[in-house]
Amino acid sequence: MADDEPDGTTNQARLLRRQIFQLSALILIVVTAFFATRALAASNRSMRLADGAEWYARGQRQMAHGDIPRAVDAFRRATVASRTDTRYVLALARALALDGQNDAARRALLTLRETAPEDVGINLALARLAADGGDVTTASRYYHNALYAPWRDDQAAARRAVRIELVDVLLAHERVAPALSELLVLSANLPDDPALQREVARRFAAAGDLRHALDEFERALRTMPDDAGALAGAGQAALALGDYARARRYLDRAPASADGVAAARQLATHVLDDDPLAPRIGRAARARRLLANLDYASSRLQTCLAAGPSSATDADRALDAEARRFAAAHRGDAARDEDTAEAGVGLAARAATAAARLCPPAAPRDRALAVIAERHGDSDQ
Repeated sequence: MADDEPDGTTNQARLLRRQIFQLSALILIVVTAFFATRALAASNRSMRLADGAEWYARGQRQMAHGDIPRAVDAFRRATVASRTDTRYVLALARALALDGQNDAARRALLTLRETAPEDVGINLALARLAADGGDVTTASRYYHNALYAPWRDDQAAARRAVRIELVDVLLAHERVAPALSELLVLSANLPDDPALQREVARRFAAAGDLRHALDEFERALRTMPDDAGALAGAGQAALALGDYARARRYLDRAPASADGVAAARQLATHVLDDDPLAPRIGRAARARRLLANLDYASSRLQTCLAAGPSSATDADRALDAEARRFAAAHRGDAARDEDTAEAGVGLAARAATAAARLCPPAAPRDRALAVIAERHGDSDQ
């Protein structure tokens, strides 16, 4: 029995070595299969990514050529190849919207948003889609989601552009109060950029906040005193606020070719230079201004009546006669009296207003005479 023990031990050792070898071979096979599968998966993923990129590029080319239906198909194939690529889904949504498939675009974006609720691009796309559909409330919510998402420090200009876009949407739908709220936030953080200040000022003016519009135009002028757009905007805002002296200062420096500048400048000049009741002008100047205004208004009204408009009334003809009698009766020293001037101011304004109604449009001097009467409390203007 003792002689058999070495052979048994040897057999056990051989068996153990064979099992270890088999186990090692099995491990090697498993590891090889794992890496082969992983390499195959990586290869397949690379192929899908390349395929998605190719379809995305095709979609962009088709968009550039205006072939929206084929672009939709290309972008849809790109999203199938890579469902998590935000660029592909955003491009698909944009193409779907252009193709009139707004509901499909919205579904695609909402599905994507579930994975990235704070993504600026997704929220902005949803905001624009809602705005295009006239849903201002939903659009505002998504714009705010985009605005209050995390932004990098170097994206301040892009963030301002989004807020300006929101303001434009609100103004387009006559949501003036929320638009003004956004503009106030915007103006509080504006850099010293005259072009940007001018754009914000124009939006304040469009929203009816002329005081803030003037403030922003003047901020722009402090940096660029000869900026034509800011000069024109500041002058017209000051004019609308009734600050005619300030308006003329700006409008005199603005190019006459700018929209509305020439007429605004004439209006400001007439209000300042033709007012018989302006302080510290002297009695002779008062008489001269009053009679010049009456002569102008009477002549204009006579011309309009002579043209025979169907809208002319007996009251218009009576007003013409009254203006001529008044001017004839107050030649010379009589026109120097302040009470006479007050009566003449109202009469000239009424005659000019009637002429503007009969022969539109109103001339700057017609409007100026009405403004002068309003400034001095003529209740008929």
